[in-house]
Amino acid sequence: MSRRRTPEEVVREFCGAWERGELERFADFVAEDAVFHMVPLAPARGLAAIRAECRKLDELGRVRVEILHLAAAGPVVFTERLDHLRKPDHSGALPVVGVFEVRDGRIVAWRDYFDLRQALDAFGLEAPF
Repeated sequence: MSRRRTPEEVVREFCGAWERGELERFADFVAEDAVFHMVPLAPARGLAAIRAECRKLDELGRVRVEILHLAAAGPVVFTERLDHLRKPDHSGALPVVGVFEVRDGRIVAWRDYFDLRQALDAFGLEAPF
């Protein structure tokens, strides 16, 4: 019988899969009814919507996830990260605080807090406003 992954292990493995662009593996980590909220933007609800949102991010450039700090308290995992974004003509880094809630070995809520202006700069994008 295999041991159930801790919430910290789930989040670390998930961040590694995301960094490698393994979006098809998201079902290994994310619950079918999960919610992903990049707090300055509207939330994505459900695994398919979360995959689609991450595909959009992946199309903008490769992401390398650097976890600076991680703390877990029961089912909640906090990460302080630098998401390094790279594309052929631009690279940048985005400071992010991520909060993950894990239930039964799957992420059920994922909230990323960041400054929208810094995100646009990191991705080399113009503000739509």
